[in-house]
Amino acid sequence: MKFEAYIQPLLSGYYKHYRQPEQRLALVVGMWPWRDMVGDWVFESFHIQIQRHFTQRYFEQWLKPFISRVNPVIYIWGYKAPSYFVDYIREQGLDIFFLEDGFIRSGPDDDSNTPPLSIVMDSQAPYFDTTRPNDLTDLIANFDFEQDGYDEVLAQEMLDYYVSHRVSKYNHQPYVDVTPIYGTKDKERILVLGQVPHDDSLKYGGGEGITLLDVVKKAIQENPDAQIIVKPHPMTLDNPNIVNTLIELDCLILTQSIHLVDALETIDHVYTITSLGGFEALLRGKKVTVLGRPFYHSLCQNNREKFKYFLLCYLYCQYNYCVTAA
Repeated sequence: MKFEAYIQPLLSGYYKHYRQPEQRLALVVGMWPWRDMVGDWVFESFHIQIQRHFTQRYFEQWLKPFISRVNPVIYIWGYKAPSYFVDYIREQGLDIFFLEDGFIRSGPDDDSNTPPLSIVMDSQAPYFDTTRPNDLTDLIANFDFEQDGYDEVLAQEMLDYYVSHRVSKYNHQPYVDVTPIYGTKDKERILVLGQVPHDDSLKYGGGEGITLLDVVKKAIQENPDAQIIVKPHPMTLDNPNIVNTLIELDCLILTQSIHLVDALETIDHVYTITSLGGFEALLRGKKVTVLGRPFYHSLCQNNREKFKYFLLCYLYCQYNYCVTAA
């Protein structure tokens, strides 16, 4: 076990707690590639950081005593920590924040190693975990539009700005004219959005065991006369098995990385499992069918409420929103 990644941070935390016991400190689990920036992401003035790949023995002998004595505020990236550690934190009722990419992840020139433009922090569970309450689902369920300062005009202005400026979660793909790819539109157009298999949003969003093939087959079954267009997740384009499973179906498969905003052009209906792309499609006035239970699933039945949901999600992001790049 690396001393500088697991032991030294705890010793530093003990020292800081001894010198200033009245000040809470943050224990950050994971996010090692961004360790020079984490100090700007936490609320406490002092933090220590350990790598997320630790053993049960380390947890029992080092981490649990440290937490018991120092009582830090704990930050974890998504669920990227051992499950027994997360279970312990919840059982003890300790203060915790789950960090995750915000709804605007990248700028035009970002690559996969660039820190996210926005980060959401949730005190109960990552927003994609709909098996339990989280701050976002609580906000959606309990926000009082009459009493909590809701401004419908402002919400619509925000939505219009978001759409007109082509904002998406990922914004680094160049513009692509989909007209020659899609061909002449002479029937309803369905876009199926793929996801990374075994992603946590599938596991915790009611989509575990559902494949891209399942979604495509459902779209074809429910729309036999429509043009079916399949957009695999960009991270799966190098996996030939993803495309090969769809070849025999009557659909157009997008094999190049296309910005979601471009892919949604002339689309009437979107099918997905739990992808945030389904939410983005709703904000652009598209009909959406989800096979999982993402946080926005109720919006799929009531598109008239889209600007209210947009405002709620905006407030959720603003609650703990960090800009890490200009």
